Amino acid sequence: MNDLVLTLFELGLFFILLIINLQLFNTLQFDKLFKKGTQPRQMQLLYFFVVIIFTYLITRAFMNVIELSTQLAN
Repeated sequence: MNDLVLTLFELGLFFILLIINLQLFNTLQFDKLFKKGTQPRQMQLLYFFVVIIFTYLITRAFMNVIELSTQLAN
């Protein structure tokens, strides 16, 4: 039961952080990182993958801290 709660919490945390990271990364200007002839579709795809990877890393970092604290409490 405890693992199920942690998994559901991780999933919820991922989607919450995904929304926050989409807003944060939206303020960055990714078009300055690309050459002039780059298609917008390629920039959008890279932007989305970077946001998902960054969100996953932050979520796993939070979950590792939570899992370590629950192990120390037991």
